[in-house]
Amino acid sequence: MATIDGATLMARSLKQQGVEYMFGIVGFPVFAIAAAAQKAGITYIGMRNEQSASYATQAAGYLTGRPQACLVVPGPGVIHAFAGLANAKENCWPMVLIGGASRRYEVGMGAFHE
Repeated sequence: MATIDGATLMARSLKQQGVEYMFGIVGFPVFAIAAAAQKAGITYIGMRNEQSASYATQAAGYLTGRPQACLVVPGPGVIHAFAGLANAKENCWPMVLIGGASRRYEVGMGAFHE
């Protein structure tokens, strides 16, 4: 039986749900997801900051009528992306916000944006 990593599984699932675009800031904790999304046929658009990525994502969701994805690093990246997510919620525009995380074995060790 073949194995599949989590990033590939996530990317394939997003593609099956109609996600065409992923906006975000690629950092170490989410690099694998961005690469897997591109391999799955999702167009990745790199942004300068998380807030603009979330606004672009919610606008794309509105324009396509399908949820689009915003990919950000954990901690401050997720906090900065909340502005677009809140706007999407209030307007009932489809959007998925994906935030990275520290590796499980690093929890409690002061890992990057733990």
